[in-house]
Amino acid sequence: MKKSDLLIVGALVVAASVAAQKDGHTDLWVRIDTIVLEGNYRTRAELILRELEFQAGDTLSLTDLAETLERNRLRVMNTGLFAHSTIHLEVLEPSGHLAIRLWLKEIWYVYPIPVFELADRNFNVWWTDFNRSLKRVNYGISSAHLNLSGWADVLKINLNFGYTNRYEASYERPWFNRSQTLGFRAAVGFSRNREVQYVTRENRQQFIADPEQWMRQRLYAHLALYWRPKLLTTHTFALEYHHNQTSDTVARQLNPHFFGSSRTKQRHVSALYRFVADLRDARPYPLKGWMLALELRQNGLLPSDDLHLFRLAAEGRYYRPLGRRWSAELVLKGRLSWPRRQPPFYNNQALGYGSDVVRGYEFFVVDGLDFFVQKGSLRFLLFDKYLYLGKWFPMANHLPIRAFFALHHDTGYARDPFFAADNPLNNRLLRGYGLGLNVVAFYNAVARFEYSWRSTGGSGFYVNYFAGF
Repeated sequence: MKKSDLLIVGALVVAASVAAQKDGHTDLWVRIDTIVLEGNYRTRAELILRELEFQAGDTLSLTDLAETLERNRLRVMNTGLFAHSTIHLEVLEPSGHLAIRLWLKEIWYVYPIPVFELADRNFNVWWTDFNRSLKRVNYGISSAHLNLSGWADVLKINLNFGYTNRYEASYERPWFNRSQTLGFRAAVGFSRNREVQYVTRENRQQFIADPEQWMRQRLYAHLALYWRPKLLTTHTFALEYHHNQTSDTVARQLNPHFFGSSRTKQRHVSALYRFVADLRDARPYPLKGWMLALELRQNGLLPSDDLHLFRLAAEGRYYRPLGRRWSAELVLKGRLSWPRRQPPFYNNQALGYGSDVVRGYEFFVVDGLDFFVQKGSLRFLLFDKYLYLGKWFPMANHLPIRAFFALHHDTGYARDPFFAADNPLNNRLLRGYGLGLNVVAFYNAVARFEYSWRSTGGSGFYVNYFAGF
């Protein structure tokens, strides 16, 4: 802004040509003549403008202007295409028109990087249960372009070796039609392991390994259509094909229920519908807003499929600021399965996989047809600053970093009518509580360092992280 603050204020008052009487007071409005974008060297302007709740020619309330601008800045950041951004209102010279200027710092979109990742469920299992064994590490090359043509389309190719051989290719485009409401994703992959979990005992995964043969092989294909009729609402319709195979040793000797009926193969076509309404301010680590998701999945569309299992899952997340530094988080998630008969062991996962973990129980898995998990956190912002990384990081030489002190309390329950005999945590209400340090860097990379206690006894220190891409 080249004019003084007084000139800006004067221009705003002149531009506030619309006034409305509300509750006995006058609410001033300003007309936005244009929207100026800076820094989007690769990203198309149409994609960015699609994320905004206003456009050139709209009028905005002066009373809520600061909140409106910040809310829309975060919506643009939620695309995952930018490392940093600023937004403000200014007067353009010499016309005197009012403009909203959005400055953006694009992330590094191309990641042809070596792969070094853990094959286990989480860092804690690998570090403790498997003694930090490098044999349980996947390595290879992963090539990802997170903005291939400027439309936020993502191309990924993975060639992984080591503990798991995995070869994958996927392409995703958020929209392809003129009204910017339809998108798609296509993916195909193949993986194989010389070690496989064949059963759960004492709520611990039991593995068998054979260096002479592949104990599990998996082929899959996925095609999804996205429909986004509103800015923050997405419908997903997907079809999937799965072909899974295991060894005779697993299916016929160790666990005849692995795929069911001592089968060594499992093939099925699946259909999925998912609805998401997402009004969170910053998706990787929200402080305000809510998200609601509903998913219906039918595994087995054809009579000849080896698996027929319908699942209904729902998830709700709520975030609320409690002052300048305090905020609260509440997460509720659950799943129901039909028919109510014994599923294959391979398809009976519940708590302990992915993000469906009761904190404090990171070393355990709880299988079941149905599950419910509640997570609550109270966070306090310790600092929010930028770290200067120097000339060696030209694309992100100023690293945005935030740290939070957090208290947490989780509850979970998994219902397992069929495989619970050797697993004392099944069909039992579990609670975990503790404290920790959460670190957020580059807006979308989150690391959590937590100490948790379990309601069934015991405690421990746990590390979890999300890389952001």
